Amino acid sequence: MAITINDQPYEWAVRGQKLMIVAISDATAQPGFRYGVQIILQGTPYNFFVAPAPDTRLYFDMQSLVNDMRNSEPLNYHLDTDNTQDDASKITYDFTLSEWWIVNGVLTQNEGSEVNGVDGIIINGYYQIKDGYKPSPESGNSAVKYSLTNATSYAMSDRIIGTNNWPLAATFLTTNNNVMIPVFESDYGVLCIPGNDSYLSNNAADNILIQILSSTGVPTSQSIPLNAYDIEALPVYPGNLNDWTSLTVKPSLFPNWRYYQVVIRNSSNNSVSETYIFYNAKAYGQSDCWWDKIRLGWVNSRGGWDYFNFTKKSEVSNEIQRKPYRKVLFNGTTTIFSTNDRGKTDRRNLVEQVITATSDYISEGEFTLLRSMMVSNQVTWLSTDQGKAIEIPVNMEDTSYVEKKIRDGKLYNVTIKFKVANEYWT
Repeated sequence: MAITINDQPYEWAVRGQKLMIVAISDATAQPGFRYGVQIILQGTPYNFFVAPAPDTRLYFDMQSLVNDMRNSEPLNYHLDTDNTQDDASKITYDFTLSEWWIVNGVLTQNEGSEVNGVDGIIINGYYQIKDGYKPSPESGNSAVKYSLTNATSYAMSDRIIGTNNWPLAATFLTTNNNVMIPVFESDYGVLCIPGNDSYLSNNAADNILIQILSSTGVPTSQSIPLNAYDIEALPVYPGNLNDWTSLTVKPSLFPNWRYYQVVIRNSSNNSVSETYIFYNAKAYGQSDCWWDKIRLGWVNSRGGWDYFNFTKKSEVSNEIQRKPYRKVLFNGTTTIFSTNDRGKTDRRNLVEQVITATSDYISEGEFTLLRSMMVSNQVTWLSTDQGKAIEIPVNMEDTSYVEKKIRDGKLYNVTIKFKVANEYWT
């Protein structure tokens, strides 16, 4: 009697796909036969007894067990500095299969039938039907693979070449074939990548190179090693770099800097990722001094974080729910009541804050990027309080989103609504 595993998830898998375990036993003819399935997630076992399919195989999808990965929220590393960070938004998994059937009226395990699957991790990303069943995280289409193997590999971001088009790219860069990210010096955030661990056998990430160009185009570079985390969050946005004590490539050291670029490299210092260009949005005409900037970050389709600045008009609406009741006019003395007693009385008011934010004119690629924000249930408002950077969890309010196609020569912006996840205490 034996079980053979025909299929299982990759060692590096995303939660938003079919996570199938397929196996076959040669004992399915036994009375009341069941496949015993033990799934171990983060060290916690979950046990199932599954009847064979018509073809006698086991078909078990783990996806429903890991679909809600918000238990790792908040990660609180958007503001971190001084090193790469360990992104904990993953679930470790393992599984064991066994044979069970009825013996003397009792469902009994066939001792010694256990077969162990290969353990791995499941990250907080998702694929689409068009990507097919079980796309490889190590090879193939760069939009769905995760291994950093060559100069066309993407980080764990929905920003790709063409998402943003920097008008001055042709002036300052030898090629426009880079991932462009407009940033302000006050912007915080992380760029997530697979670390140099064992779950992606061909992932070559070893270090990152940051090179900043001064206002006159003079380059300054610094290499930063990785820390062998499963997922490394690189705090490479300007606010993080400026607070990083040991860096020589801080934007604050280069007034009116043009841009800086981030590239992931292998142990031989060759590029194994696309080049990410963080250009100075304030210096090159993308700021608006009339309105406060609204900066949102969200978990994207690749399980990392993306960010976007809404620089035009923004407003805060306070939605107040009042729960009144009629109080009896009686003060417990012979005066019965006082003339200033309150009859109609409000209990504690419930106050929710809704923010309306508007973007600058954006590209077709940025409309596509913002789709993953609109569908994300892990969105954070990177704001300030008395000059200190803070993170505020929020929920998106819009129930529909139109992705504009910029083919008519017109310029478009987008207005969104989101609600602070916690009530305003009164």
